Parts: sequence; C-alpha cells; structure tokens
Amino acid sequence: MIDFQSGYILRPVNPVFIYFSLLCGLLLNLLPIGNYGWVPDWLIICIVFWNIHQHRFVSVIISFALGLLMDVHNSDLLGLHAFSYSLVAYLAISWHRRIIALSVISQALHLLPIFLLVSLFPVIMHWLLSGEFYWWALTGSIQALIEVMLWPIATRILLAPQRRPIDVDHNRPI
Repeated sequence: MIDFQSGYILRPVNPVFIYFSLLCGLLLNLLPIGNYGWVPDWLIICIVFWNIHQHRFVSVIISFALGLLMDVHNSDLLGLHAFSYSLVAYLAISWHRRIIALSVISQALHLLPIFLLVSLFPVIMHWLLSGEFYWWALTGSIQALIEVMLWPIATRILLAPQRRPIDVDHNRPI
C-alpha cells in the first residue's frame, strides 16, 4: 500500500496490531470518564480507520460485535451501537477508495458525516422510539467535531508501524 501523502510504500500491516488498536479503542471507551459530549468515541475512530486502510481485517461483523459490547457497557438499547457501528463500517468500506487518496485534512472533512451519523444515531433512535427529544443530547455533534480533529493524529499513530524509513540502509534486506 502506498502512503499518498509522503509517496512511500508502506509495510504490510500486522493483524495483531490492528486488533490491539481496536482493543485499546474499546478500553478507552470503557473508561469511567462519563458520557459527555467532549469525550470522543475512540473505538469508532479505530473502526473507521481500519475499514478505510485494511478493510479485509476489520469487517462489518467485527464492527457489529464491538457495537454489541458497547451496548452492553452503556446498558443502552441492545443493538443501537451495533447497528450504527456496522453501518459506519459499511460506509467506510464503500468510501475507502475515494478517501484514501486524499490528504489527511481532506479525509477528516470527508469523514465528518460518518462521525456525525454514529454520534447522532442513538439520539434519533431514542427520539423515534420514545417520542421525547433531549436537546442536550445534540452534544454528539461536538463529539463528531472532536473525532474529526483527532483524525490526523490517529492516522499518524496507526500508520507508524507500517512506514518505511526515509534513509535507506543498503545492507538491510527490507
């Protein structure tokens, strides 16, 4: 795979690193820091990133299973996060060819609707199912904006193990 920003060829990704980063995202979501609008959904950043860059390893089914874990943790409607995570994974997989060729800032702006979808989907579903609309729950849009701002940092961190060194050592085989 080619890193379009630097023009370098990336090393093959290690599946253990992919699943470790998803586990770290899940553990960050499970921290007891509250469900505030300024707390990003770390797991969805990892899911979207790996569905764009390596969609063969992180599929819609894995996203669904991680969403079920988040539903159980939040003691929310069972399947709410699971459906939104799997929908976002599907959208990220279907958009991966057009997004991967953009710069990191353009990627973040193109991913804003995906992050808005995953943060506002539970609010809309609660409104449709209960008939009550909580205006304070619209802070999910702030969460989506924070996730967009974290996208360049996440890209830098999650692609770091795959980057080849700039200075080439001719005695090294790879």
